Amino acid sequence: MSWTLVVIWVNMSISKFVFPIYAIIIIISVIIGMLYIFFELKKEGKINIFTFLFILLGCYLIFVVGKLFTIIINPDEINILKAGLTSYGGAIGLIISCLIFEKLLPFEGKLIKYSIISLPLMYGLSKIACFLAGCCYGIPYDGMFSVTYVDDLNISLFPVQLLESLVFIIIFLVINKFKENKNIIYISIITMSLFKFLLDFLRYENYIKKITTNQILSLSILIVTLLVMIFRKKGLYGISKTFSN
Repeated sequence: MSWTLVVIWVNMSISKFVFPIYAIIIIISVIIGMLYIFFELKKEGKINIFTFLFILLGCYLIFVVGKLFTIIINPDEINILKAGLTSYGGAIGLIISCLIFEKLLPFEGKLIKYSIISLPLMYGLSKIACFLAGCCYGIPYDGMFSVTYVDDLNISLFPVQLLESLVFIIIFLVINKFKENKNIIYISIITMSLFKFLLDFLRYENYIKKITTNQILSLSILIVTLLVMIFRKKGLYGISKTFSN
């Protein structure tokens, strides 16, 4: 049995302003992610004026760097206002904000920790926007839950956006449960990079290419994170033993 879902742009008009549902969901996903960071910092007793400034700068850089990254990997896209939001660019923007405020005031690594944990939550929620907008669509597929975008390819596609949404929200729930693990930042980055790499095989872009830009980035981040984790542990234990001898 094949189910076909026809998805089109949905706009909400208020007076002369038009709010595409894509932008609304992206903004909501960022707000929810920031609220998670805020309440976790509150539990740690880290709420101060810098916390609020971090949230403001973080939101700003998520969108600005996210759009700039889109332009960098897609040179044909020159309009930053109309450019889409790249997940890796948004993540870089948030991390830049973390590094700035960790320098201004000792958050003891809490900013970066909870920001990293929040990434799969924000990404998972934002993929619902991609599903409704018809971007980042999947490979040709005419089975159960197949999707047809009548304003684009007009063929049945795999709903990879919804699968990504489900997978990354589950990743967030699992990672958050083990947030006290001392290696949770490494575990989070490795897990997200691995699943991002694998799920990209179900995207239409991978259908026409052997490997996508996202997969190259994901694999690079995964390898670098593994190496940093391994060498840092060796540095803490192996090198200290060498010098003590």
